[in-house]
Amino acid sequence: MSEYVNRLLTNRVEDVPKNKAVIIFGARQVGKTTLLKHIFRNEKTRWFTGDDPSDVNFLSSISSTPDLKMLLDSAKNIIIDEAQRIPSVGMLIKRVIDLESSTRLFVTGSSSLDLAGGVYESATGRVRPLTLWPLSAEEIALHSSWFDVVRSLPERMILGNYPSVVLNPKEAKENLKTYIDGVLFKDIFAYAGVRKHPSFMRLVQVLAYRIGSLSTTDSLARECGLNAGTIESYLGLLEECFIIKVLPSFARNLANELRKSKKIYFCDLGIRNAIINNFSPFSTRTPEEQGMLFENYFIIERIKLHSYSNSFVSHYFWRNKSASEIDLIEEKDNQIHAFELKLSRDHVKVPPTFAKAYPEASFDVVNEKNFYQFLSSTAL
Repeated sequence: MSEYVNRLLTNRVEDVPKNKAVIIFGARQVGKTTLLKHIFRNEKTRWFTGDDPSDVNFLSSISSTPDLKMLLDSAKNIIIDEAQRIPSVGMLIKRVIDLESSTRLFVTGSSSLDLAGGVYESATGRVRPLTLWPLSAEEIALHSSWFDVVRSLPERMILGNYPSVVLNPKEAKENLKTYIDGVLFKDIFAYAGVRKHPSFMRLVQVLAYRIGSLSTTDSLARECGLNAGTIESYLGLLEECFIIKVLPSFARNLANELRKSKKIYFCDLGIRNAIINNFSPFSTRTPEEQGMLFENYFIIERIKLHSYSNSFVSHYFWRNKSASEIDLIEEKDNQIHAFELKLSRDHVKVPPTFAKAYPEASFDVVNEKNFYQFLSSTAL
């Protein structure tokens, strides 16, 4: 593959009204900076980064309106990278927008900016939040082909979809290990008051081994030696930093539907496999783990697809107390789309209790032969 992969978020970034700041959330190294450099490669742009102490000091020291206007007059676009590291960045965004300057403001954050000062509290209604994910199946397909997406499925379920991994597969394992050792939890440790405690790392490993398994806060607390409140806090932080995605249970009609359980997936399977230090080929994994990896892959790809399409879909799983289950439920405007994910099976019947309770729901079986048909924006 060539060096730059066009991102599906590009048009949404460019289409944001000029009176709003754009905040691009996403894990470190998913391509936020690269995306903005590509979009504004031919425009006069000033760059600042929260990883540079001199930039942090400069932006934090702008106290007067004339100084702020001078900054805005210096370029057509102002970009603040890794803004969660800049104190009171939310107030800075508010002040910029209040000036109604023709200069555009673009901000990136590898974790919720609430970790560093409350951007939403300071600039409510003045920002357009967007999310950039690791490369999606559709982005890879548009860059190469859907044939390549299907062919590389086993590799993607082991090495994941980070741009550096997809574009430089020979160094993928080394890059992933370096990433989790030095970058992955950087914002959690720096800004959320979390230390690299064995219990925290134990939770992350438990989640990695149990992707897609039924979990409750209490069960995770017992397994990790933490209290339930701490588990909830850690899960929230991991999700805010785009490491995991928590799927709640779908329950609307039946008394015996599970309501408190959740399933947890990793936003990228390369990160998951690096955490447990296992990059063995997909073909050597047990059938149970292969199914878990495929389930994680497909669910995250659907979440990416809806995120880029701005389609306001909610994602769940469904299970009742009799252990009848559906892997993925998508709901929008009271319309339900159910997916059963079976790596190598073609025919699976919808659970009778689900069909009776939700007769209007559509139902699809997804496997390694047809998965790509559900990962294009034309399928929505």
